[in-house]
Amino acid sequence: MTKNSLKNGPDEAGYYGEFGSRYAPEILMPNLIELEEAFNQAINDKKFIDEFEYYLKEWVGRPNPLYFAEQLTKQIGGAKIYFKSDHLNHLGAHKLNNSLFQILLAKRMSKKKIYAETGAGAHLIATAAACAKFNLPCIGYMGHDDVIKQSTNVLKAKLFGAKVVECFDGTGEKGVLKDACTAVLKAWSSDPDAFYCCGSAIGPHPFPRIVQYAQSVIGREIREQIMEKEGRLPDAIAACIGGGSNLIGAVHEFLDDKEVKLYGVEPEHSAALTNGTVGIMQGFKSMMLQSDTGDATLSTSSLASGINFYSAGPEHAYLKKIKRVNYTHVRDDEAFDAFQLVCKTEGILIAFEPAFAVAYGIKLAKEMGKDKLLVLNICGRGDKDIDTAEKILGDKLESKT
Repeated sequence: MTKNSLKNGPDEAGYYGEFGSRYAPEILMPNLIELEEAFNQAINDKKFIDEFEYYLKEWVGRPNPLYFAEQLTKQIGGAKIYFKSDHLNHLGAHKLNNSLFQILLAKRMSKKKIYAETGAGAHLIATAAACAKFNLPCIGYMGHDDVIKQSTNVLKAKLFGAKVVECFDGTGEKGVLKDACTAVLKAWSSDPDAFYCCGSAIGPHPFPRIVQYAQSVIGREIREQIMEKEGRLPDAIAACIGGGSNLIGAVHEFLDDKEVKLYGVEPEHSAALTNGTVGIMQGFKSMMLQSDTGDATLSTSSLASGINFYSAGPEHAYLKKIKRVNYTHVRDDEAFDAFQLVCKTEGILIAFEPAFAVAYGIKLAKEMGKDKLLVLNICGRGDKDIDTAEKILGDKLESKT
């Protein structure tokens, strides 16, 4: 990479432009410094990288396909649509790329237990599975509302041996991803023998960089596969975004390819990059949905628990500011329609999270024209969302005989 490459990551202080770095209590600083040093050593250790790549292939199941969504493309009538199929990873989501990397790093650091936060539960499942494989205890923090909404994923995590801690906001009645993030950082700060496996490209430095590094396998595979299939780069790539691990994984490889347009799609009612302001909370500076005084976050909601978050990673805030990535939002009902459309045209049960990217991708494909190529990252499968889908559809769900 060149000196001015957008792929270089944060500066030495952990900033992406004005965003990022460590706005954390003093008690957390030794943990963060130790983690940064261990990470930098690990990525320069060929033996460690070879081990990571071995398990990506043999356990996660990478590379996964870049799939031409032929029937969806025909129905939309615009750009040729490809799905990057991270829903076909072992456990059904992109989260395992990152959890595997971080658990290998924890093992290298001789840590005795693993903490993780989660929204929809995919990161907790991935971390619990990796902990089971490498014989480490796992403690997961999950918002009260999400525990109820994603009960299937809670059960899966427990089957892998994880202990699930239910988290609440200040009222003691509700709890979502931001509350899980607060709780896990508090627990980690007082436990030097533990490793915090952060699930998204958020938090104090070096977490955004670590997650980006682990998830960038997605974009590298897209580049290789689209060149093999089409002989050229895509015209556009789109992915959903909450904290931003899925999106940064898909687009990071293409940041220097200015001819490739990049899109991040947020839920309408948790659209920090679209509607937020600059703020500092939970250890990092980024775009946030916050009060006018900046001392509290606003309530958020989304059909998709995994992207129901009040902020986004600092690298995304920077990429928005320099206008390299275009951030937008879609409504819950649009995402649910896209969820159903993919089921009926491609026979693929996608999660609610990537349905937001598909919903925007449909609009985008129509504008792009039939000679263009659009890649949508399908970051998870929808088994976890079946109960919610049934409640939404109610009596409208018809079975064909």
